[in-house]
Amino acid sequence: MKELQALKHAATLEEKAAMIQQFYERVIFHESGIMYSLMKIDGDRIRPFTPEDFAGRDTFDYSQWRIKPEGHWTMLDNENSITTSGIYLASQAYRYEATGDAAALEQAGKAFRSLELIYAFGVQDGRPGWMGKPYGFRLSDQTSGDQYLDALWGLFAYHRVAPEPHKRKIEQMVIGFADYWRSIDYKIVYITTFWDNKLEQHAYNMIFLAINSAAYAFSHDPVHLREAEFFIGRALWHEETNVDKWRNKHLAGNDADGKFNRLVAGHLQPGEHLCWESTIHSKFVAVGAEIVYLTNRELMGDKLEPTLVKWWSTWSLGIDDDLLPYYYFIVNALTGEWRPAPRTPRLPRDQWPLGHPFISYASQSRWMEPLCRFLFTSVLAASYGTSVKDEAQALALRIMDSVDDVRMRWQYDPDGNQIIRELDYMNNVLSSEMPATFLATFWRGRLERLW
Repeated sequence: MKELQALKHAATLEEKAAMIQQFYERVIFHESGIMYSLMKIDGDRIRPFTPEDFAGRDTFDYSQWRIKPEGHWTMLDNENSITTSGIYLASQAYRYEATGDAAALEQAGKAFRSLELIYAFGVQDGRPGWMGKPYGFRLSDQTSGDQYLDALWGLFAYHRVAPEPHKRKIEQMVIGFADYWRSIDYKIVYITTFWDNKLEQHAYNMIFLAINSAAYAFSHDPVHLREAEFFIGRALWHEETNVDKWRNKHLAGNDADGKFNRLVAGHLQPGEHLCWESTIHSKFVAVGAEIVYLTNRELMGDKLEPTLVKWWSTWSLGIDDDLLPYYYFIVNALTGEWRPAPRTPRLPRDQWPLGHPFISYASQSRWMEPLCRFLFTSVLAASYGTSVKDEAQALALRIMDSVDDVRMRWQYDPDGNQIIRELDYMNNVLSSEMPATFLATFWRGRLERLW
């Protein structure tokens, strides 16, 4: 914890980057070579979770899972190991490009090894291209497209500087991603919910467009180009964000999905909607758009600039001047205004969306993933000289300057009354994204001469 508290006293961004780099290298790699994601902040230590952290606490019901985690501690240890590995890999690739530091290339190799080991689990299970969240540092049947996006981001960035054997393996993995998702027609079961990603038109459409565009750049196989053309043919991400989608549906007289609105039943005014992890899709779109632009500019056409601007411009929703984002907030479709959601009673367990114990009531808990996502979206919006370049550059600098021991956490309970005892293991947890995203943003900005 002393290492995180020291961030408050760093005089420069360079000092912060050096502090984060030093402690992250020390704590984030499991002995298997796979990276942890969320980790417990325990006094002066940052450590893996243990069974004792969950005694008498609410967790997922794993009874219907084919491959059951040993316990919830393995879920948090590895929930975002793919994402963490991908972001950290990108950060070290940018660091190497900006400095030529051999230590950066060594760390990139370690992050790449983490992704390679997770990929190998799918190969061993007869599913090459499957990247399951490695609960307990082994195979699982759970994943989501955003995990693939971060893996692709890291692999694509590293490909520019990687040694030849790693370049060939990266190409094999990215082609494997595309071929596997096509083989299952982009359909998965996420936790307990069927998810047809082929129907997506916003952030997840971009994810699979980027995967296929990158695969085509490596394979030159027309099947990958055909798939990319399918996804861009359905895309709406250059015209509207997730929040725009709900607003447009509402204004057209269509009811919004009430799955999350039920958490604040009785608290919504006409035109209002509860946002749940809505704005954080910005980074998926921004990173994916850059990859498509760099691999097939004809496919992207003139959509890059308006896409980056549109998704970056949602950054202030749910984020006050204190730069401590609300997990739950309510947006008014008629005015565009937002407000924090109230603390509400818990729903009965059989009504929890996704069967998720945390998505059982609304609160004013804060979480840092929006800062992470908009931090890197900002550096891309600035790097490509968009119409919001100056504002995006200023926001990136402002967020990096704000990063301290609180903003290094996953969740933050500002008054001690937002995260209930049954879920208190969510307190004092190292974010799976902020350390690596800070490094990725700092070094990408340095590479682009933004700071």
